[in-house]
Amino acid sequence: MAVRSFRGGGYGDLLGSPPMPGPVRVTVLVFAVLTLLFALATVHRLLVEDGSLGAAVFFATMAAACALVAGALAARRPWAAYPAYALSGLFAAASLGLFGAITIVGLGLLAWVLWSLNTRPAREWLSGRRRLR
Repeated sequence: MAVRSFRGGGYGDLLGSPPMPGPVRVTVLVFAVLTLLFALATVHRLLVEDGSLGAAVFFATMAAACALVAGALAARRPWAAYPAYALSGLFAAASLGLFGAITIVGLGLLAWVLWSLNTRPAREWLSGRRRLR
């Protein structure tokens, strides 16, 4: 007699949290990479002889904001989408003055965040509601 183990059914589905949807996972990854980049820019500005303290403070603030968004989304906070919208909107607005590839990246990030956090699985996952099947 062969015994097969499969995931699904029973009380395990009710007690465990649902997996993070793919678009939300990519959004968390993007903000984590932005956190790393802004942290490296902060260190670079602090180590360069003629680096300004204002730039270092700006980069540190942006690193903290990106870390807040990534952490809140990963922790499944219901309010996590709002700082993500605000921060990606700030990036898009800041990139508009720099025509070229950076503008495409800024607007692309805004479009991605708006789409990924407004899909039905992402909204349900962030709200914590469980759907009966």
